[in-house]
Amino acid sequence: MSKRHGVFLAVILTSMVAGRAVANEPVNFSQEILPLLSDRCFHCHGPDPNHREADLRLDQRDSAIEKGVLVPGKPEESELLKRVVSDDQDLIMPPGDSHRKPLTSREQEVLRRWIEDGATWGKHWSFEKLQRPQVPDPEIHPIDAFVLRRLQQEGLTFSKPANARTLLRRLSFDLTGLAPTSEQVAALDGSPHDEPYWEKVIEELLASPPHAERMAMWWLDAARYSDSDGFQQDAERQNWPWRDWVIQQFAKNRPYDEFTREQFAGDLLDNATDETRLATTFHRNHMTNGEGGRDPEESRIDYVIDRVNTTGTVWLGLTLGCVQCHSHKFDPISQKDYYSLFAFFNSIDEDGRAGTGAGPHIEYTSTLVADRVVEQQAYLDTCQQQVQDERKLAELRFEKWLEGFLAEPPADYKVWRTPTPVVTSVEGTEFAVEAEQIIQAKGPVPYQDDYRIVFRMPESMTQISGFKIEVLPHESHAGGRYSRNGNGEFTLTSVLALGRPEGSPAEQQLELSRAVASHNADKKRESTWDADRYYRIEDTLNDDARNGWTTEGIESVDPRLGLFQLETPWQVHPGDQFIIVLRHRSTHGNASIGRFRLSLTDELGEIVTSLDATSPILELIEHLNTDPATPLD
Repeated sequence: MSKRHGVFLAVILTSMVAGRAVANEPVNFSQEILPLLSDRCFHCHGPDPNHREADLRLDQRDSAIEKGVLVPGKPEESELLKRVVSDDQDLIMPPGDSHRKPLTSREQEVLRRWIEDGATWGKHWSFEKLQRPQVPDPEIHPIDAFVLRRLQQEGLTFSKPANARTLLRRLSFDLTGLAPTSEQVAALDGSPHDEPYWEKVIEELLASPPHAERMAMWWLDAARYSDSDGFQQDAERQNWPWRDWVIQQFAKNRPYDEFTREQFAGDLLDNATDETRLATTFHRNHMTNGEGGRDPEESRIDYVIDRVNTTGTVWLGLTLGCVQCHSHKFDPISQKDYYSLFAFFNSIDEDGRAGTGAGPHIEYTSTLVADRVVEQQAYLDTCQQQVQDERKLAELRFEKWLEGFLAEPPADYKVWRTPTPVVTSVEGTEFAVEAEQIIQAKGPVPYQDDYRIVFRMPESMTQISGFKIEVLPHESHAGGRYSRNGNGEFTLTSVLALGRPEGSPAEQQLELSRAVASHNADKKRESTWDADRYYRIEDTLNDDARNGWTTEGIESVDPRLGLFQLETPWQVHPGDQFIIVLRHRSTHGNASIGRFRLSLTDELGEIVTSLDATSPILELIEHLNTDPATPLD
């Protein structure tokens, strides 16, 4: 079997080969002696001067030898061994009142052998340099040799080889975390099942995407990767490109030093790329706190501490929670070392915010889709150019159609006309008549007001059958809506139509029979006003200020359209005046219309109350939707 396969199996079988030392092997200080001293002796004879007894330190070899407690090579002369094997309750160590168990006979023997071998000192096993052990039987694979030796110690032998299906299943679960596919199982039939065959199976599994995903899974867990922020809102975060990057690195079998360097400082490399900058997301996977009452600076410090502690657990194999507050007695990391590392991570330009506000950010396009993005952008550019070209053609077609329409309008075309108005008010509101006869209120903003709009009849009109009002929002209004004061909503309580013939001092009231609106407020809405009194346009036909038409409760900011029909068309002559009175007398006040336009019609029938009457632009849109390639005649 190849070295690559041997390394893999070594990882799987580590727990099988670990065990107690063999009697004829040297005693391992870090695994057998240091745990004994730490558990039974260091409380009274360790690094803490406040608890140290007899000025004796057993955590340092020189101190133990200097005091004569330890005589290397001579266990009989070593006071340490004498004390731990003593039956005298006044001499035995650890003493009974220390609440620590005496050494067992096996532990005593291990201690004796260690002293006899020279009391070789060392560090905790995790800080010792790895050394390859001597293989018991160099004729077979090292893994098999160590397993065989342990089995022999226990009086056991190897189990019978598993069948091919079981081996394949074990390999697949170990390498990919998934059961083998039906195709992989079927491939077993007719195969030799020899070593070259299994090497080929292992190579295929190692090269499969699921293997990279399985390997990346452990790294993602160590890096505290998540698709959300954690804490209160647990908002979604967009760190998944880094997850894909990690999977790609395992698939490529990247060298560990490069893998490490890019995740720590990929943005600072001389040849930094989007990929290396993306790698630094490792240290942005911590939870972020978006609670309203938090102190952002406190959160920022929490993020830095998280990066330091994660670096310790992932790269150093150490938990650094203790040294955050004090230098640990046994770990080789001091509090000064901890905050030196803290200073390194305290250099990121961030302010402790969470979610989309937790900068800095990187705009990243995955290499997996980069070509597709370029392709789609080219397609989008082509479509946008086609739209621009079609818009120009549509404008030309519209101009041609409009020219013919104005020269000979259809017989059924319903005309709205907007003569120039003269506008006054009872409470002193001023008005400006803008382009297209749009009326804009300005000047004083009274609590209530009546608007009076006067139209002098043109020669082209012989009767008036109705009129419409367009209430328009404007950025200068309260909330950018319909009124200059209050909450920006308007309430129209009454609408009157008056007529005064040319040369007559008297005005006659013209009865209105019907009113319809593009929008009416919901009667059941929650309102700061009286919801039952103000909501529909029909109520403007009476003279009751306690009801009327309003926009209160309607969220959209679109022009509001109201149509009014006269009971009987008023026959007019040139010079006659048609007068419209708009009353804003609601009990809540501050709801006068700020911007509007009035139009008149002489048509009869549904035109007066039709909100979707055919218009030139609607006809154009319908034509373009059905046959955009054919010009309008």
